[in-house]
Amino acid sequence: MEQLAKVGFTVSDLFMIPHFKDAVLLGGGANADKVISRVNVMEVPDVIDWVRPGEFLMTTGYPFRDNPEVLATLIGQLAQRGVVALGIKTKRFLDEVPPAAIAAAERHGLPLIELPPGTTFSDAVREIMERVLVSEFKDLTILQGRVQRLSHVLLHGDGLPAFLQHLELMIKNPVVLLDPKNGVVASPEAMPLCGGIGPEEWDRIRKERTLETNVIGGKESSIRVHVAVVNDDELQPYLLLVIDRKNEYNVVDTLTLNWAGRLLEFEISNMQARSHIETKYADQFLQDWLAGRIVTAVDLRLRAEACGWPLAEAAHYTSGVVYFHNRKLEVKGLQELAKRLNWECAARKLEAKWTVLEGDLVVLLTHSEPDKAADRQQLLSEVSTLLQQAVPESGVSLCLGREAGDQVKAASSYIDARRVLEIAGICFLTSPVLHYADLGVYLLLYRLKGTEELAEYRRLYLHPLLELDRKQQGDLLSTLRTYFQCNCNAKETAERMFVHYNTIIYRLERIKGELGMRLDDPDTKFVLQLALKLHEIKELA
Repeated sequence: MEQLAKVGFTVSDLFMIPHFKDAVLLGGGANADKVISRVNVMEVPDVIDWVRPGEFLMTTGYPFRDNPEVLATLIGQLAQRGVVALGIKTKRFLDEVPPAAIAAAERHGLPLIELPPGTTFSDAVREIMERVLVSEFKDLTILQGRVQRLSHVLLHGDGLPAFLQHLELMIKNPVVLLDPKNGVVASPEAMPLCGGIGPEEWDRIRKERTLETNVIGGKESSIRVHVAVVNDDELQPYLLLVIDRKNEYNVVDTLTLNWAGRLLEFEISNMQARSHIETKYADQFLQDWLAGRIVTAVDLRLRAEACGWPLAEAAHYTSGVVYFHNRKLEVKGLQELAKRLNWECAARKLEAKWTVLEGDLVVLLTHSEPDKAADRQQLLSEVSTLLQQAVPESGVSLCLGREAGDQVKAASSYIDARRVLEIAGICFLTSPVLHYADLGVYLLLYRLKGTEELAEYRRLYLHPLLELDRKQQGDLLSTLRTYFQCNCNAKETAERMFVHYNTIIYRLERIKGELGMRLDDPDTKFVLQLALKLHEIKELA
């Protein structure tokens, strides 16, 4: 965080110490407000390897007695290492501080102080460190009180809004907590400012969070914010934002923000642990609901309320099961996918809940206003798009059951969806969305599965076609299928199959002769088209 003001024992405070009353600031006075955290004495040439940030360095000039001009180079190195000031005691080894060193101090912003000849380094170190420790003790006392108050807010369950309100009063700047879904919890002064910030701005702040300081557009003008990541181990972490209202905050405020981030991390970890348990309970509820293990509407509502999922009385429900065209994910992979899809749907405020049931990825769609067909279609379109984007490397179809008019019947919709899944698998159906009501003849064949009537139909019509095709190396069956697809147009059939028109006519005559049927008879066409559908089904018997 940028520090706009400092508290503590500064370089300018040195001149109030008796040992420094005759000291003279030769250069670098623009940074005389820098805070001194430690003192060191330099009497060896290689001191640059041992200095630390925040140090006030003193020397008699002994290492440079033969080459005073080296001081100019050293001053640049000391400034780079974070040394806050350099004091040189003259009249012993150096008669005066070289002008080049004074110019370097001005150039690098390092306060350069000429110490009086009578300065005793041991006494100076003691007096400076006494004041440094007193200043730090005051700061630590303030910081301790703030941390205790912030901890008290969280321990007593006052919540994140109260926490941010206290933090705002402490650092005198508005603060915002941005959650992984870009939801905002704001301190009182930050609330009106957040009202003018759109989702795209929050997204940009999240993407550019490594910048630490950023600018966002508000209703009136741009606002500068300081960004701190609360839990950096998460894919989408929480962000703590401090809105710069030109109220200077000092080193204690900066430390307060650091501690606030730590406390928030603990609180968020607890929230996530509770959320994980609640999610697990809600997931089990969804599985029991769809599997039909909750038999009454009263039990259903009680279970829903217990896991924080209130059910709308007038809502309708549609269950769906995902059909993987190629290789289906393992159960663990399906669970991770369900978790990701639930996160995406929640972020987009889509009424869709995902889970893994009976080894398959399952979704329950809620239609809060079932009379609005456009809303239902929009929900389905967005959910289907999310699914396709989640597994781009594998073709998938969303198999949907019939819409359930009340809560209890959602289990029936799930049974329908599983039927669609099975039919899609054995009939090679690959549309992105497969509705139970759109299965047509496939649904009829599914319901006849295993019956004597279906077996007899196969013997009468499908087997003769397959035998005929075996003799003719597969051309007749494919010709008949294409002929029906072209609405019994022989010329179009020839063009689609890239063969001569006379060849198609010959094949059609051969089929009529082998089967003893007229292909222009509507009943015959229906019988043969049904037989072709049976051939498309790999396992139905």
